[in-house]
Amino acid sequence: MCLHEILLKERSFFMPFYFRRLVWPAILCLGSSAGRAQDTSQAWSESQIIERFLAMSPQARELRARVALTEAEMRVRTVYPNPLASYSREGAGYNEFFEGAQMLPVSGRLRYLRQAGAEAVSVTGANRDAALWSLRSDVRVVFFRMLGSQQRVQLLSSSVDEVRQLVDLLRRREEEGEGSRYDRLRAERELAELRTDVTAARSPVAAAGARLSGYLPEGTEVLAVRGELSVLPDPPDLEALVRRATAARADYLAEQKNLTRYQLEEQAARRLRIPEPQVTAGVKRADVIYGAGPNPFSNVTRTGLAFGFSVPLPVFNNGRYEVARYQAEQEQANARLAVLTRQIRTEIEGARALVAIRKDALAAYQREMESTGGELTRITQVAYQEGEIGILELLDSLRVNRASSLRLLDLRAAVKEAFIELERVVGEELSTMEVRP
Repeated sequence: MCLHEILLKERSFFMPFYFRRLVWPAILCLGSSAGRAQDTSQAWSESQIIERFLAMSPQARELRARVALTEAEMRVRTVYPNPLASYSREGAGYNEFFEGAQMLPVSGRLRYLRQAGAEAVSVTGANRDAALWSLRSDVRVVFFRMLGSQQRVQLLSSSVDEVRQLVDLLRRREEEGEGSRYDRLRAERELAELRTDVTAARSPVAAAGARLSGYLPEGTEVLAVRGELSVLPDPPDLEALVRRATAARADYLAEQKNLTRYQLEEQAARRLRIPEPQVTAGVKRADVIYGAGPNPFSNVTRTGLAFGFSVPLPVFNNGRYEVARYQAEQEQANARLAVLTRQIRTEIEGARALVAIRKDALAAYQREMESTGGELTRITQVAYQEGEIGILELLDSLRVNRASSLRLLDLRAAVKEAFIELERVVGEELSTMEVRP
């Protein structure tokens, strides 16, 4: 029996004792019917937000452009040297040259540069994936904060409906001379406070929606989201998480690829010791003494082939400085890998401990609510039915139940956020994998 039915039947009761018996069942049945339905047709799900962010956000476009830029820069390093075309003419006697020259890349240096360039592109791609993963985790955190704020508004709105219908009931009883004016005024004051709380609770929803819109393409507006603040299962043990992180974290993979790249760069630098010759070939036209006819000193223009071969001597630049540089780069990359390995373990240990602490707090609070929440409700109900307590105690009971529900919501949101942070440091989702960058 809900409030509407009670209001229809309460006209047949005139004693205050019966009035008190009517109020409590009305309050109890409000919770199931007074929740405001959310318009989910315009609400965004987590997967929709993530997909749109990865595909169309300005941040994702900028990170993809970095990879294209690195690829273009690496191609510049590996192109063959351009051929040379030359023309020369000597005035002291007729000499004219038409020649072409080409350097021959016989050292094999370009092959190592191409491999190093491919590794450099892979490093940029891994760094892009790491940045996208971090941004994706930020988006998820904002999404679930918005979801938690929406659920807070719903809980407070449900309490507004409860107290408003209680006020209507008290006003009707006052008009019939069976209720107290003080009870009605005190309930109206409680209603005004609750409406203020609802208005204040809508601000975090709007703020989170604006932050989500900042991760999405221009013109995208996020007014509502839909999802569940589900309590996730316990994460794997520490060693399993460390193994998964070293295999999945893009920044760790980027450092490994950096080490390979510097090794290839060192090999390319060593090839500077091998000279790459330049071959020149062309046509020469020149005057030669003919030595026949009436004038034995007459000149005749002849055409012939011209060929040249030059080899640079690696005296000053033989690659030793580049080799030393890339050896130092390798030492630095190895050091960064060691630091990152230790950092990964530390971050996972801290994030996993935070998840465990928050899950324990949530479980303890749920057990406390199950053991005392129902008993408190029953005690308040019986006391109000017997006339042992008044409106203040009744409103206080509603306030305690409301505060417990809000605290439970906050604990669930905290567990969810801690789990997202754990997934951030591991480098992959530990639960259902909806969308991956």
